[in-house]
Amino acid sequence: MDFAKLDKLQEKVNTLLGYANSLKEENRELRRKVYSLDLNLSQIRAASVKDSFKAKYMGLVEERDRLMMERELVRKKVEGIVGRLDVAIEEEENRES
Repeated sequence: MDFAKLDKLQEKVNTLLGYANSLKEENRELRRKVYSLDLNLSQIRAASVKDSFKAKYMGLVEERDRLMMERELVRKKVEGIVGRLDVAIEEEENRES
């Protein structure tokens, strides 16, 4: 058995897992921001809406939408990484058999 190849594959897997964990943490942070923005948005809706509140409301909506799009991009990146990792593992298993 070629342990050098397995070690190299293990190193790649660890790198990908580290990146995936980093993206997961970023996703959690984005979720917290979205939650906070939604909370602020709810508070603004409950208050009497004045012109200054309307501007803040629109800013919060835009920020929330931007964060939601970022979260979707992060999710797609993680899915791509996991897919490539699955392919790499499958290819390695096929080479071994």
